[in-house]
Amino acid sequence: MIRTYNPADAEAVLELNAACQPEVGPLDEEKLAAFADWASYFRVVDIDGAIGGFLIGLTEEAPYASPNFGWFADRYPLFAYVDRIAISDAERGAGWGPALYRDFEQWAIDNQRPMLCAEVNVEPPNPRSLRFHEIYGFDSIEQFEPTGSADYRVVMLRKQLER
Repeated sequence: MIRTYNPADAEAVLELNAACQPEVGPLDEEKLAAFADWASYFRVVDIDGAIGGFLIGLTEEAPYASPNFGWFADRYPLFAYVDRIAISDAERGAGWGPALYRDFEQWAIDNQRPMLCAEVNVEPPNPRSLRFHEIYGFDSIEQFEPTGSADYRVVMLRKQLER
């Protein structure tokens, strides 16, 4: 089932995030606590008490210093941003990624956010995530080098939501 994150999930979320790198960025206890404080959407996949996945979603109001998040904040007054999604190896292919995205999309619509935003690594490449976002209806906006290095480049993505 998909449910709201609670502090008892912290250790499992940190372990899952670590297992999913480099597709997702690093996450430590301090950053996790910050997300827990100001993420508008933080849900986990709970399978008989084990965390099989999670999605952290933010809105333009979050005090997040990420250059990727800032790219969207500089361009759009209202949005729902997928900071990260992680699914355990054991649960990949079980439909939890699409289920979390549908849940977050409905949350965004209910909270008057006209679009979902995300980015996906193109260097290092993450073709599985690019394909997922393409199938899910995201449009590529442009590529961005958040650190100024060609060794790390992302494609900025947007999905307009129907009300």
